[in-house]
Amino acid sequence: MIGGIRPRPGRRARALALALGFAAAGALPAGAAGGDLAGLAKLAPGLIAARESMDTMTVWVSFADKGEPAELAAALGAARASLTPRALARRERAGVRPLVDERDVPVPARDLEALAALGLRPFAVSRWLNRAAVRVPGTRLAEVASLPCVGRLAPVESARVSPDPARAAAAPPPERAALPGAAAAIAYGRTAAALAQLDVAAFHDSGYAGAGVLVCILDEGFNGHDTHEALRDHVIAPGFQRDFVDGDWDVTSPGNDATFFHGSAVMGCLGGSKPGTYVGPAFAATFALGRTEIHSAEKRVEMLYWGLGAEWADSLGADIISSSLGYSEFDAPDADYTYADMNGHTTDISRYAEIAASKGILVVNAVGNEGNKTWHFLVAPADVKGDSLIAVGAVDGLGRPAAFSSFGPSADGRIKPDLAAPGVFVPAVYVPLGAQGYDALDGTSLATPFVAGLAACLMQARPAWRPVDIIRALRETASQASRPDNRVGYGVPRGGRAMCWRPPGSGEPSLPDAVPAAQLLGPNPARAGGPPARVRFAAGGFIPGPSPARIRVFDLVGRRVRDVWSGALARGQCLTVSWDGRNDDGHVLHSGFYYVSLEVGGEVTTARVAWLR
Repeated sequence: MIGGIRPRPGRRARALALALGFAAAGALPAGAAGGDLAGLAKLAPGLIAARESMDTMTVWVSFADKGEPAELAAALGAARASLTPRALARRERAGVRPLVDERDVPVPARDLEALAALGLRPFAVSRWLNRAAVRVPGTRLAEVASLPCVGRLAPVESARVSPDPARAAAAPPPERAALPGAAAAIAYGRTAAALAQLDVAAFHDSGYAGAGVLVCILDEGFNGHDTHEALRDHVIAPGFQRDFVDGDWDVTSPGNDATFFHGSAVMGCLGGSKPGTYVGPAFAATFALGRTEIHSAEKRVEMLYWGLGAEWADSLGADIISSSLGYSEFDAPDADYTYADMNGHTTDISRYAEIAASKGILVVNAVGNEGNKTWHFLVAPADVKGDSLIAVGAVDGLGRPAAFSSFGPSADGRIKPDLAAPGVFVPAVYVPLGAQGYDALDGTSLATPFVAGLAACLMQARPAWRPVDIIRALRETASQASRPDNRVGYGVPRGGRAMCWRPPGSGEPSLPDAVPAAQLLGPNPARAGGPPARVRFAAGGFIPGPSPARIRVFDLVGRRVRDVWSGALARGQCLTVSWDGRNDDGHVLHSGFYYVSLEVGGEVTTARVAWLR
């Protein structure tokens, strides 16, 4: 499912509801004996009956292993050496241990050569799951299964198209709650209200817009990414766009194909860059574009393409995967997945997402647009555990859950979605309306890149944080962090508060919700000859941009005794200072209470320190 865009009334609404599943179970046929049994035992139940068919089918050939221990050890060394510096740095920063494992080792060449000897040429190979996808007549299934290197044959998953529910009425969008402190430094244009809901300006005011962060978008087509006024300044580096559907390196199609716009709309919400007209949260990020989706057609390979796209993102060193796709249903005769399968590790795409997270990639995925359908639950891979993947739901301009937004819990009882973002009547890049087109659209497809862009800003602001820290910061400072539910999860993330969160064990606790704020980190009382008093400040929530600031110490009667720091602070920025009990002349002050005070943007906040001489 393109997770998805729901056009406004009068425009045809389409979204893909993609699915996983295998054919109905069968049994080994009576009379199968001798050499046939070994091969038949490797066939998934849905392929047993197909072995008499002349029809060509698409199957996964899963291989038995990746070699003997000594051979595998050498291969692991080669896999580590093949990591790009960027991919290696990402794994180190994320604390991945071991840095490489068996999943990083390519499928052994001899196994692929064994298929080639049968005249079979894989059109996709997954190193993570140690398997290859081939098209093979049913009559040859047993022949392929009889190869010693083959562990199992199973059908490649299928998908189907379903329309989005139409908007009930052509009512105007709800008025959006205007948040204080919208940045004056950047004219956001059409996206101003959506970014205000997320407090994106707190990052931009502080100079963070995702610079140095590589975001890989896995989606449908990307027509207009190189011509639309809000996207064309993002130059995609050679090798950083790839079409896994057509097997080439171009994610656009000839002409202004209306089936190739979804990825461009997602990219605009994440990193649009046209000040005064259309700006996304991570407009300074670097992008890789992967087409993994087929529009308006039933295919059996979309999730295969997604998995290959995730492996590709890993090889590029991507920091974030943003995906507005989801899977749950099948066309007959294949059985649909059930709610019980939405447990975070049953579906193949969820397995791919889990592995991507284990390699240090932050995966952000739409929770789905099934909320007002018979199947109203989340879709895979949004069911992956929240410490590995952020599942994103949609809210309107007042923060209310969108009726179409899928909801949890997951089958094993976890809160889903994890976060929510604007997804109702959202201004979006819309290529079918022309090279410079925009439209107001609905869907969790649009909410997802907003959160991915916010995460990219936070990664730039806090480069030492692991993906799990980014997730926790966004969740634990979101609008309903203390009372999460299964409609919007932990709520709408708030940029300034996320930036002031601190990981457990860092020695610097997070600031309270209300900003401006000051927090005494200790010691208290502070003593002459001991460690200095430390105070952590957060700049106020109402200053429009970088503003002159100073930190001073006052005694109980309001006399200034020390200038500690001066400079510029922007909304949401945090600063920690130390004071050793001395005045400007270097003399140790008398015992008593003193106030360490931050003044910025007309706001003053203080922390009281007890000083013992």
